[in-house]
Amino acid sequence: MKRNTIRKTCIFVLAVSFLTAGLFAGCGSLTGGKSASKNTTAKDTKGRMEVRGFDWGPAVVKVTLDVPDSPLSSDLTSESVTVTEEKADASDFYSEPRIVTAVYYSDADGNRIESAGDVYLSIELQIGPEEGLLTYYDNKTCLDNWYKDYRLIVKMPDGSELAVAGDRVFPEIENASIENVFTGREGHSFRCISYEPGNASAENLRPLVIWFHGGGSGGTDPVLAMYGNRITAFLSDEFQSVMDGAYVLVPVCPTFWSQYDEEGHWNDNVGQDSIYLHDVKELIDSFVASHHVDPDRILIGGCSNGGYMVMDMLLNYPDFFSAAVPICELYEPEAVTDARISVLKDIPMWFIYSDDDKTVPPEVYERPLIEKLRAAGASNLHVSVYEDVHDTSGTYFSGKDPYVYYGHWSWIYFLNNDCRDGDLTVWEWMAAQ
Repeated sequence: MKRNTIRKTCIFVLAVSFLTAGLFAGCGSLTGGKSASKNTTAKDTKGRMEVRGFDWGPAVVKVTLDVPDSPLSSDLTSESVTVTEEKADASDFYSEPRIVTAVYYSDADGNRIESAGDVYLSIELQIGPEEGLLTYYDNKTCLDNWYKDYRLIVKMPDGSELAVAGDRVFPEIENASIENVFTGREGHSFRCISYEPGNASAENLRPLVIWFHGGGSGGTDPVLAMYGNRITAFLSDEFQSVMDGAYVLVPVCPTFWSQYDEEGHWNDNVGQDSIYLHDVKELIDSFVASHHVDPDRILIGGCSNGGYMVMDMLLNYPDFFSAAVPICELYEPEAVTDARISVLKDIPMWFIYSDDDKTVPPEVYERPLIEKLRAAGASNLHVSVYEDVHDTSGTYFSGKDPYVYYGHWSWIYFLNNDCRDGDLTVWEWMAAQ
């Protein structure tokens, strides 16, 4: 009874946790509600916004405007051009200034030019954990959403204002396939995003990395799922180089991976199988059969609600996966009996969590399970434990100290390849499995 109470409390915190560390639209530098008003005088202008993923989510880093009638001018500087961001969530409207870091004439793709022609204006914007976020967390649905009515208001040196709400481009996933839809025999459908390495062939089978996203990224939008936890890291040159080319498959759960019945219950799962279990396995089998995947190198990872799904897959298909990375996972440890531990103990696993995780308390979930695995003599078990989750790039600060994120976000360390056991990084370990 006590554990169920803890679980329900944890899931509620999971809902509100995504509102912290810059995702809480009612805090920080954002101005919302009645105190903010939409600009009604700016001229609508064609343009495109470049979106990139960061530890805290997706942000617009550059906007390129179509200004064919504008002469080249030296008056355009980061000081003479200002940008205001407008956006709305389910209940409020927000307006905040964006800091301009560079302004230059460019081609349509945002590449700087020095001579006249088809003229576009590119504006680069500062980003950070509390500025420029494109998504918000909906407390009612427990899901991430794109901000609605997102616009950038650009004020030129002459006082004229241009409103850009144009196309969004996502360079980090331009080589991924994002239109995949799969329906299993039990009737569950998944939108998917996948990536195929250029060196894969019948003579050079490549590993497959499967990622189960966290609870907030469910729904039907694979792009949102890719950027909710910065899964774009798997498509990066660094990750692909370490893996020497790897397939990536990211299925999007329509609801929550821990849902255990067709009535929609998910936040009191005490070790029941996911209703999506068999159809997800069927999806993976289909992907493996249609690509040059090495069947002996199929790895899975996931965070939070996705970490639950990692454990559920391992318990049901222990001989299928070569390794697993459960991050702040919330599978009920009391449901993992000695018999089930004997199934898990020889699967290479790397657990990751932070001691200050209030959403999925490690003393309730990770630690008891890890202790059982160690007691059973787990042969390839690694654990990365952190006091908190903070910026390790040396770029983002709170005062003089590194910016501290919510303790649940320990996936940040994994996706930055910061997890180590001695000299071995977690990505290197994955490549060796």
